[in-house]
Amino acid sequence: MASTLVSALSMILCALALILYSSPAEAQADLALDCCLMVSNKAIPKHVLLTYRRQFRVGGCPRDAVVFITRKGLNLCAPPAEDAQWVKETIKFLDTRLKKCKEIKFHEKRCHALKNLPF
Repeated sequence: MASTLVSALSMILCALALILYSSPAEAQADLALDCCLMVSNKAIPKHVLLTYRRQFRVGGCPRDAVVFITRKGLNLCAPPAEDAQWVKETIKFLDTRLKKCKEIKFHEKRCHALKNLPF
C-alpha cells in the first residue's frame, strides 16, 4: 500500500515538474514583440501625447526607437533622442509633466490619465 502511494505521488510530482518546466518555453514561443519597424521624423504635437517608452535592438526589435503613446492609446514610433532634437525635447516635456503630476498627486485634469500607468 505504501509503495503504491509513493509511486503515485512520484508520478504526480514528475508530471507537475514536466508541466512547469515546459510552460515558459511555450509561452515565449507564443510571445509576439510589439516593435517599431519604421520611425517617423515628423514632430508629434505634445498635447496629444501621454507618455513614452524606449525600444532597443537588444530587446529583440530591429531598431532603436522611442515609442510615444497618445492619449487615445496609439503607439507612434520616432527615432532615438540622440538622432532627433524634437524627440529629446518631447521626452523632456513628458518627464517634466509627469514629475509635476506626481507632486500634486495626479489631482489636475491633465494628470488623471497618467495616474494609472505603471512607472
